[in-house]
Amino acid sequence: MQVLQLEGWQRALEVLKMANASLKTVREENKCSKFFQLTRSSYLFVEGEMYWRAGNLARALTVLHQSLKIMEDILSNHTSITRCLNAIGNCHCNLGEADLDEAITYYTRAYEMRKELSGSMNHFDVPVFKGQIGTVYEGRGQIYRSEGLRDEAERQFRKAIECYREALELAKELRVPAALDTALFNRNIANTYVWLMEFEEAYQPAKNAYEIRKDILGNHPGTARSAFQMAEICRILKDYDEAEKYYQQAWEIEKSLGQGNHSGVMVRIVESYEELLAGVRKAEFQKETLEFYLRYWSEEKKFERFEFSSTNKQVIDSINKRLSDSGDMKTQEKYKKEALWFHEKAWNSPDIKKLPDSHREAILQDLKSYASSLEDKKRVEKYGALFKV
Repeated sequence: MQVLQLEGWQRALEVLKMANASLKTVREENKCSKFFQLTRSSYLFVEGEMYWRAGNLARALTVLHQSLKIMEDILSNHTSITRCLNAIGNCHCNLGEADLDEAITYYTRAYEMRKELSGSMNHFDVPVFKGQIGTVYEGRGQIYRSEGLRDEAERQFRKAIECYREALELAKELRVPAALDTALFNRNIANTYVWLMEFEEAYQPAKNAYEIRKDILGNHPGTARSAFQMAEICRILKDYDEAEKYYQQAWEIEKSLGQGNHSGVMVRIVESYEELLAGVRKAEFQKETLEFYLRYWSEEKKFERFEFSSTNKQVIDSINKRLSDSGDMKTQEKYKKEALWFHEKAWNSPDIKKLPDSHREAILQDLKSYASSLEDKKRVEKYGALFKV
């Protein structure tokens, strides 16, 4: 897990291979022992966390549920179970509207079990789990806002801030050594104020999160996220010089990170920074980012466990969008084929069945779109028919 936090999910999966090799050496007669089964569940939990970090939520859910089942069959209430419940909640929360009810179910189970195990609120996991419940209220607020239900949206956002502030204060009371948790709570508070369009209120907690991450982590995906958050807030407040400074910091951090260790907002950083630029600087940035995406995609495909993820999808879609005006028909066709192959591989993965209908339909729509662009009539008909169903 330390490798995951510092060096990213690809490097962590390579390290995890060694643990898997050790598990395979265990004699058959020992594989039914409780000790072995719990060791395997721990392995699956770590693997699931890595897939979650990689953005492969479908695969993460599959593995985490396997881990949870083993734990629940052997243990009743346990710290490991609470953390696995929380990890499953994270996956559902990231899947959006259709899965928020599932997310809060798992978060609440983790929170209540942790309190029962501790006999009080005095455990460093409690603030984390409380903060996660806040993310569901924040997500619900976004949904109500998109539906035009402003009063209900505000109510949900206020509940989210209440959860985040309670988590933050509890962490301070417990003197939690992981200051990074307080950075997360501050960042989430800032996010929610942005949704409420209270941008002045968002600035300071966002700055707190950024300073903590910069001081402790340096060049890290979390720092890139916070620099991006600061850039967005400064831009809204019309402090364009500060916004550009933070966008540039976020982009420089992303470029410094190794493969498999980029932030989940990497593509958003590129798109937002590009919008702020103009003229020659914008043209130079577009060239730089296309080259970056092409290298990223090439390196990603070399990884033996290359699979569908939200970031990989954003990158291959961005490559095709940027190539669309290049006039290089041969290169355009190459990457359209790459995108078609990628989406088809995703669609055929059994893990994708665990995603909400809206996510699967989006993949199917992209399949049809890329097939149509390549004038692949066979696939257009095949996936068009499925989409109608």
